[in-house]
Amino acid sequence: LYMSILHSCPGAVDAYLPMMNDVALGKLGQQVNNEVPFTRIAVFQVIGSALYYNPQLELAELEKRGVTQQVFTQWIQDSEEMEKWLPRKLTVLGLTSILMMNANSLPPSVQGSIPQIVSVVVSMTEKMKEEAEKEDSQEGNFEEEAEEEDEEEAFEGFGEDEDVTNEADELYMNALNQLSSGGDNAVARFLMGEAFDDDFDDDDDDFMSPLDEVDTLLYVNDTLKAAFQREPEVYQQVQAALAPETVNTCQKLFAAADSQRAQEAQQQAQQAQ
Repeated sequence: LYMSILHSCPGAVDAYLPMMNDVALGKLGQQVNNEVPFTRIAVFQVIGSALYYNPQLELAELEKRGVTQQVFTQWIQDSEEMEKWLPRKLTVLGLTSILMMNANSLPPSVQGSIPQIVSVVVSMTEKMKEEAEKEDSQEGNFEEEAEEEDEEEAFEGFGEDEDVTNEADELYMNALNQLSSGGDNAVARFLMGEAFDDDFDDDDDDFMSPLDEVDTLLYVNDTLKAAFQREPEVYQQVQAALAPETVNTCQKLFAAADSQRAQEAQQQAQQAQ
């Protein structure tokens, strides 16, 4: 719910950030020593959404509670356990949004963590890019197989004595039944402090928001380049503190973003003809 509000109401829910942080950070405090990071990762999705919504306001919320360093330390640590698209994307967007602010306006603990933040963002963006390319390849193969199957089997309609239902209808109704019987319970369990288990591990796949339209690679590319241009001396020091492989990966991501933009421009030009 919090993520949906933050994603869908840019600039309109500033007054609700304190309450959201009260709940999210209270949950994080309950789970800080839990070996299974599922609930912490869910909390970091909310914090990432809040940072993307307004990095200055969200950092102020963390600072006034005195938890900024603890949150970022745990977040960076738990980022290694993130395997799904949604927490990865919200981590990348949230952490990258911080780099839109001038370095001297960041809390001291965040200023000192910029190299770590950049490292996490670059590494996770690379993983997401590789997985997206792999999925595109698999989808291409699947579409070819589906076309072949469609040619072999054509649906001829329902008989007069058959119910007008099919497997897709049944799956849809099952999903509605599960939502009506379990959705509120899931939220209640979250607020009461119980960890998410495997029953909720696939919810990310169905989550939709305006952030779906945000291209992670281009967002990271544009934000990092703007930061380097805005504060060259600061980010030269940041670059010097990065591992050589991180710098190399960053350069590859920049090249990939430039290539993607060039391809998109070419496609638009062809469509305009």
